[in-house]
Amino acid sequence: MANNKSFWAKTDERKVQGAGCGVRESRTRIFRQPSWLRQVLAIAQKDFQSEWRTRHAVVTTLAFAIIALTLVSLSVGSLRSEPALAAGLLWVILFFAAITALGRTFTKEVDAHTDNLLRLNAQPSAVFVGKMAFNFALLVLVALIAVPLFITLMGLVVKNVAVFVFTVTVTLVAMASLGTILGAMLAKVQSRVALLAVAAFPLFFPALAAALQVTASIFGASPEIGSAPVKALCAYAVASILGGLLLFEEVW
Repeated sequence: MANNKSFWAKTDERKVQGAGCGVRESRTRIFRQPSWLRQVLAIAQKDFQSEWRTRHAVVTTLAFAIIALTLVSLSVGSLRSEPALAAGLLWVILFFAAITALGRTFTKEVDAHTDNLLRLNAQPSAVFVGKMAFNFALLVLVALIAVPLFITLMGLVVKNVAVFVFTVTVTLVAMASLGTILGAMLAKVQSRVALLAVAAFPLFFPALAAALQVTASIFGASPEIGSAPVKALCAYAVASILGGLLLFEEVW
């Protein structure tokens, strides 16, 4: 009889322990964050959906780029004989268009009071990559419209289309990564757009200088396209991404 009681007591104890493990596992499952890649995709998807509803950044940036292109074309006309000047004007327009686009990435989170919710539910590196992906896509959209329009209005000839597309893409990657971390730093500051332009120019300058040299050569300023500016541009873009991943947690 005593053996039967001890047997049933041990059985009940195992059931209780099993139930306790099940509760702990369910709690762990509930509070477990999604994978890093899912966090990145969710953040990027949220920004794309928000922009699709409002279209504020797209419309503002494209309007600025088109107005600037129109004024430049009316002022200077064709720049086929001035490839260096044409390259400089192109990147000036893309720089200020990028400032207009990048200024609202984190401002929307602060205005909607969702920044703390984002901090609690996503890793800082995932927030950085997701926001950078959205910024890069926005800059690519602007470049797809502004760059061909600029080339057409200025009467320019592109000697090497593949290198030109690669140069613009890598430069936009560097601008998107640097603009993302600067946007996080200045999200709660007054006059953030003006401060973003002032703070971004020293950081964007190495990428813009290398892109300017390559673009001028592609437009015909020199007979050959040097590989050194392209390598420097790629290295700076990689350093911008790595620096953003390492420093974003400190500023976010």
